Amino acid sequence: MRGGRALVVLTVILLAVLGAALHPLAFALSILPVDTRQLVAVLTEARVVIFNLLAWGIVGLLVVMGLFTVRGRLVRKVRQREISSGPGTAPVGQPRIAVAVTAYNDAQATASTVRDFLGQPGVIEVLVIDNNSTDRTAELAAKAGARVIHEPRQGYGYACIRGLAEASRVPNADLVALVEGDGTFAADDLKKFLAYIGQADMVVGNRVVRGLVEPGSQMDYFFTWGNMAVAFLLRLRFWDSQFLGVATISDVGCTFRVIHRQALEQILPELTVGGYHFSPHMMLVALRHQLTLLEIPIT
Repeated sequence: MRGGRALVVLTVILLAVLGAALHPLAFALSILPVDTRQLVAVLTEARVVIFNLLAWGIVGLLVVMGLFTVRGRLVRKVRQREISSGPGTAPVGQPRIAVAVTAYNDAQATASTVRDFLGQPGVIEVLVIDNNSTDRTAELAAKAGARVIHEPRQGYGYACIRGLAEASRVPNADLVALVEGDGTFAADDLKKFLAYIGQADMVVGNRVVRGLVEPGSQMDYFFTWGNMAVAFLLRLRFWDSQFLGVATISDVGCTFRVIHRQALEQILPELTVGGYHFSPHMMLVALRHQLTLLEIPIT
């Protein structure tokens, strides 16, 4: 089913590109010093056929959108009646957060990250996953107040997996936050995650928001466009007709994310990628388990 949707999207794109290319091609043939009238007529007819297909496709899409709108409103009325007749929910207090920090040869930055997160409301423990650092990362992180854990398998993904696993075992932790220790992220942004975690299983950061990316950061054209492209593929893979994707994702490579402990326990056994593509891999596993993802802009 999902493969069929991707095929339809690719077909429409190819038809649109082909139809756009036929016009200048026919014009170029018409000015050649040879008789190309028959070929130009064929190309013109093909262009008309493609245009009609796309036009009727748009009409069909509008009809389907109308049907989904009517169906959605009927379902919403039923759900509203069920909610109004059901029991109320009690307000949720301050959640308790275990923060996992990945670290590799960033001694000063990691220590600063530890202190910043320990100063955030709700944080009950900060764990630093030392991925074979050769500097004073482990020493300074411990002095800053973190529990340092050594991960012998070299790799960003292995450090993330170890951090999530250890944080999920912190007593009384309701939420687990994952972050890098190189100073990329601001601990103050944790408040943003907490504002939305009540409506989602996992909240992920978005670094491709204009105005929040500092000049000279690693988020150049390659990283920005690459993250958006992979995010678009994830939205195609897990399609939602109402929101054009099961999650509004623009940045798949952001490490900073907060997840409910129970949700993490569901996906943790399937987190296996030890390389740099761990972040989209975690999203893929979460969406496959039908977890709810929200994306928020971070500095």
